[in-house]
Amino acid sequence: MSSVVKLGTWGGDGGSACDITVAPQRLESITIRWGKVLDSIAFTYRDREGQLHTAGPWGGNGGEKADPDTITLGPSEYVTEVAWSVGPFKLKNVDRCISSIKFVTNHATYGPFGYGVDSTHHSMPVLNNGSIVGMFARAGDYLDAIGFYVLPF
Repeated sequence: MSSVVKLGTWGGDGGSACDITVAPQRLESITIRWGKVLDSIAFTYRDREGQLHTAGPWGGNGGEKADPDTITLGPSEYVTEVAWSVGPFKLKNVDRCISSIKFVTNHATYGPFGYGVDSTHHSMPVLNNGSIVGMFARAGDYLDAIGFYVLPF
């Protein structure tokens, strides 16, 4: 069985390190709180034994809406690409944080969440039927930086 690969982080140096302790095998859901930038991210995933785990929310509880957005992946759906941007949050004097994020699956595109204004855009497609199965981050009041766990096919 393939083991996961940890890639990243991208973003700023603020906040504290956030990570999971059990290796992910399948991403089940992603919850994002956002406004001009990403305020927080949380997700659920399954490990090799099929046990469900929850990570986060990492970051603050701000955002434009009372309730965060949640992506729930279908039984045969998996994340094939993620695109994000890193930029300033001038209103709060933050030099670099995650200013937008978008998830692409084998079935749909979700997002972008956040505006990504004055930002540097990044994307990471996963080739050969691999998938993104989890995340790690730096977070404080906002999502300062993000990295990804990839499960090769």
